[in-house]
Parts: sequence; structure tokens; C-alpha cells
Amino acid sequence: MDVLNQDRGLLKRIEAYSLEDEAYWSFRGRSKRHHCHDLIQYPAMMIPEMQGELIDAVLEGDRNVRRVFDPFVGSGTTLGEAMCRGLDFLGIDINPLAILACEVKSGPLYTKKLNDKAALLINAIQNDESEKIAVSFEGIDKWFIKSAQIELSAIYRAIKAEPSKWARKIFWLSMSSTVRAVCNSRSSTYKLHIKTEEAIEATPSAREVFEKKLLKNIENIKDQKQIFTENNVLKMASSISDVIIKNANSANKIRNSLKYDLLVSSPPYGDNQTTVTYGQFSYLPLMWIDLSDIDNLTQEGLLAHKSAIDSMSLGGSLKDSVIKYEEIKMRSVSLVNSVEEIKSVNPDNIKKLISFVYDLDLSLCNSLSLLRDNAYMIWTLGNRRISNIEVPLDRIMRELLEFRGCHFVHKLERDIPSKRMATRNQIASTMGKESILIMRR
Repeated sequence: MDVLNQDRGLLKRIEAYSLEDEAYWSFRGRSKRHHCHDLIQYPAMMIPEMQGELIDAVLEGDRNVRRVFDPFVGSGTTLGEAMCRGLDFLGIDINPLAILACEVKSGPLYTKKLNDKAALLINAIQNDESEKIAVSFEGIDKWFIKSAQIELSAIYRAIKAEPSKWARKIFWLSMSSTVRAVCNSRSSTYKLHIKTEEAIEATPSAREVFEKKLLKNIENIKDQKQIFTENNVLKMASSISDVIIKNANSANKIRNSLKYDLLVSSPPYGDNQTTVTYGQFSYLPLMWIDLSDIDNLTQEGLLAHKSAIDSMSLGGSLKDSVIKYEEIKMRSVSLVNSVEEIKSVNPDNIKKLISFVYDLDLSLCNSLSLLRDNAYMIWTLGNRRISNIEVPLDRIMRELLEFRGCHFVHKLERDIPSKRMATRNQIASTMGKESILIMRR
């Protein structure tokens, strides 16, 4: 089948859903985070069912798809859906917490051993009467009341005493959710903002939160194993998928000898230092995790301060924005129009947009180098606002990819019924819609 017929077949399969229900791709009331997708709550997560159905639509027309790639893997939604289908996978992210989440999701799934180890762990935590604080970092007394520090320290020591790294990783991931629940930062935003005195006084017991989250995660892992078994993609308590997770900035060159057949991803919105602050969200949990247990960490300086991850992510550096703009402006007329519109309102804010799009274009170049010819790309995109002006990231992305010889296939638009992100920032309402841009290399 030639590629144009393949495109038409894919488009027909995708549009068939919309003919039955105009709002089909919004997945309102049809989305549930379960099994491996419920191991961690992470900012701006993709909808597993939507990504899974889009992957299936590609697989139906292209039986040669064996390897899936996500250059912004986050907590691993695409990873989970790829593994459910027995597909090999490469995921890249700069955030150590994302890497940990993906390593846990990729197994192994020793559920019986995990039950036994969890019982011993919980017992050790309950019997730890020490008041010694196990970790030290700047701001610990600001972000944690003393009783929370003591209880988190007991959990930390118990996890460190567990001999199996695969189990420690699961425990650390449950610890990350516990830290978010008992810290003094507000849960209504991903930024580090101090709670009210009343809210701090109501801080729950870290021991109780951890036990509840761990037991829930064990059930999620059991569900994951059951799904893999039903899909015939489990072998010796592990997925048959060959999974590679890399800790890297996708704007930098990615060393990988394999070519991938399908890209499924959602890049950052470009406001990682304002609304969706992945780094600030992860900073306090990472202070209570032994990073040596995360296998693939290679980036240095990520925890130098609370905003280090965000500063090192796409668009994190505003340096040389004039030079960057001269290089990038010929590749996207929509970018130029946005820059001119924002400049008329607030000239200082164009640096954010230029720096992000410049880094995003580098990421696209690197990602394309890992894809085989005619591989499909499924990009889930949100159009942020700068100076209360909507930036058409969907059009910018299409133009950047077309500049590099890629072909447009289709664009879906969907409402976001329950995206996990702050509903407002200081400047304007955040996006309530997403676009799914389908391109072919």
C-alpha cells in the first residue's frame, strides 16, 4: 500500500469515531487512570485511552510498527499503552521523577514478592521510633513540619534497608506521592507556594498516607500484570517490550542506533516556569528519594535549586533570543505573527516564546533522526497564552515539521474535560482545548 492510501485509511478510521459522536475524542466520562497509569499523579498527563486508540488506528494500517518513541515521556502514558500492545519503546525526559515513574512502569512485576516486601516495609516503618531526620536540604523546615520530617525519615530508612532495587523503586514512587501530600506547598498549583497556617496544621500522617498509597500501587501493579497476561505480552513477570528510558534534554543530540516506527508524544506547553512547572512539582519528592536507585540518570545540576529542572528544560534559557529568532523565524510564519502580536502588548514576553520554539525545533530535528521513513507522529498539543494572546502551537508545530520535509495527515481538536493542571495562572485562563496533530516523516 502506498503512503497516500495509508494516510487515507488512517484518516478514515479516526474520522469514523467522530461521525458517531462529535465529542468522541474529548473522552468525557470515558477516561480512567488505572493499572500502571495510576501509579503517580503527574502534571498535564495524556489520556491513556485516547493514545491507545490512536496507536491502534496506526497499527491497523501499518503492521510493521514494532517500536514506539516518546521524546517527552513524562510519567509514561505512551509507555504504558505501548507495553500493553507488546511494542518496544524509547522514552526521553529530563526530569528524574519521570524517569523513576517509567522505570517502575516497565517492571518487573513480581507481585507476590512485592506483597511480602511491602508487609515487612510497613512493619519496619511502624516500629521506627527514631526522631533523626534522614535527609537535609535548604528549606526543609519551610516545606515540612517536624512531625512530617520524622515520619518521612522513618519511611526513607525502611526503603533504604530493602535489598531489592526493583522493590525500592516502587516504594520510592509511593514516597513521591506521600511527600506531595504532606508538604507545606499548596496542591492547587504545581509551583511551590506555601499553604495557609490552617492547612499546614491539618497535615496528615506521612506513615498513613504512604501505607495507603503503597497498597493502592500494589493493586495497580497487579492490574497491570493481569492486563499484560490477557494481552499475551507478559513473559516471566516482565513485559515482552524492550524498553529504553533516557534521562536527557531532547533538544540535545540523542545517541540511539535504532529507528522507530511511530512517535506518540505531548511536548511541554512552553510555560514550564509559570503554569506547568514539572521541576517545581518534582523538587520536594526528589529530595526524599535516593537518586542512586534511578538507573538512567545522566544529567547534572537538576536539583541545584527548586527551578533547576525547569530552567534546563525547553525554553528554560532566554539567552540570545534575538539570535535564535533570526534562525527560527523562516521556519514558521505563525511564530512570526505571534511574536509581532505579543510584542505590541509586552515586548519582554517574546523571549519566552522564541526560546521555547527554538528548543522545540531542535527536539523535532533530533526526534526525526530516530524515525524511519514514512513513520507517523501523533502530537498532543495545547495552545498556551502569553500576554493573554493565544499562541497557535499546533500551527507552529506543523510548519516546523513541514519545513523539515514532513507531511500533514490530520488534526483533531478536543475539549479537555479534566486535565491535571492549574485552572488559572496569574495572567490568564489556561487552555481548555487540545489539538492532536498527525504528521508523517
